[in-house]
Amino acid sequence: MSCFKLPKGLVKELEVLIRKFLSGYNGDSRKVHWVNWKRLCEAKEVGGLGFKEIEKFIDSLLDKQVWRMINNPNSLCHRVFKARFFPDCSILDDKVSTIGSYAWKSILGARDVIRRGMVWRIGNGQDVRIKEDRWLPIKSNRTAISPFTSVQPDTKVCSLINHELGMWKSDVVERLFLPHEASLILGIPLSLRMPPDDITWGLTLMVKDNFRKEIFIMTAWTIWNRRNALKFGRPTIPVANIIPRAGSLLQEFVSAQEVLDESPSVAVSSQWQPPEFPYYKVKFDVVVFKASSSARIGVIIRDSSGNAIGALLVPTPLSNSIAAVIQGNSMSAEYGNIIEDIRILAADFDFIHFIHVKRNCNVVADALAKKAKVLPDLVVWLEDVPEDIAPLLLFDVP
Repeated sequence: MSCFKLPKGLVKELEVLIRKFLSGYNGDSRKVHWVNWKRLCEAKEVGGLGFKEIEKFIDSLLDKQVWRMINNPNSLCHRVFKARFFPDCSILDDKVSTIGSYAWKSILGARDVIRRGMVWRIGNGQDVRIKEDRWLPIKSNRTAISPFTSVQPDTKVCSLINHELGMWKSDVVERLFLPHEASLILGIPLSLRMPPDDITWGLTLMVKDNFRKEIFIMTAWTIWNRRNALKFGRPTIPVANIIPRAGSLLQEFVSAQEVLDESPSVAVSSQWQPPEFPYYKVKFDVVVFKASSSARIGVIIRDSSGNAIGALLVPTPLSNSIAAVIQGNSMSAEYGNIIEDIRILAADFDFIHFIHVKRNCNVVADALAKKAKVLPDLVVWLEDVPEDIAPLLLFDVP
C-alpha cells in the first residue's frame, strides 16, 4: 500500500467489511451500527477508538514514500524511478504523464501534501526559486510577496548570494524585496561550505503527550471564538493562525500555572573551573541588542592554569538563527547548516566536549560580548585580554 493508491470502490468495500465485523454481522441478520464510522476513526484523546480510515492511511504512506525519495536520493527506489520517469528534474517538478506505471502515478498524486508542508533550507541557493518556492523563515506564508518587476519566475536564490564571501548581497536584497522580507532574508545564516539546498518539514507541531488534550481544547476554543467574532462583526484572526494562536495561549496558561519553588536553594559553584592539562577551555556568550537589531559574541580561551590564550569579539546582525537558538526554538530549520558546520569542524579535534553553563560561571565571555557593543569590527587578542576585562579574569581563577 505504500506504493499503490487503492481504488475508492475497493477502499469502501474494505471499510464495509470492517464495520460489519465490529457490529457482529454474521450474514443472517443485520446489526445496528451504534456509533458513526468517522467517530470511531477519531483519535482516542478526543473520544474515538483510533481506527484508521483506509484512504487517508494509504495517502499518508504515499506521502512518506515521496518524502523518503526526496531525502534519500541515493536509495534504490529513487534511482530506479528517476532513471525511468524524471531524469532531468526533481520528483516535485515532474509533470503528470499518461505513460507512467500505476505505482508512479500513485506516488505523484501524493506530492501536493509535501508541497504544502515543505520548506527549503538555503545552502547555495541553486535549487530554490525566489518567487515560486517556500523558503522564507516565517510561519504563515513562506513564499515571497514582494512585487517583483525584474525577477523572472525561474530566477534562483543563488543570484542573491555572494558565494566567495558566503554572505547575502544586501544591496540586491534590499532593492528587490519589501523591507520586512529583506530583513528576514538577510537574517538567514549561510554556511561557508555552500552545501546544496535541502528540504525540511515546516508544519510539525511539537506537543508533549500530556498536552495533547489541552492543545485540542485550546484549538477548539480559538475556533469558537473566531466564529463568534465573525457572527458579531468583530475583527478575526486568519484561519492559518488558529493553531499558532492556540499554542501561544496554551503556553501562556501553562506558564501562569507554574509554582515557584520556595525550597532552600543548594549552593552551587559559580566560579569558572579550569580544564585538565593539556586541554583548553573555550567559553563564549551572546548578547542581543534589540534596539540596533544586532548581536555580539564574546569568546575567551583559557588553559589549565586559567591564563588567557586568546579572546575574540564578533559583532553580527541579529539573524533569525541566533534568536531561535537563544529562545530555544527547535522549530526553526534555517540554521541547520550552521549546526552541521559546527559538527564538521568539531570532528577535526582530537577531543572536544560541549556543555552549557549558567552566566555566573561565564562572566568573562559575557563581559566581552557586552563590550563589543561599542566596537564595530572583529577584534582579536592573543595571550591577552582588554584592560577592563583583566580583573574579571583574575577574580575568576579558583
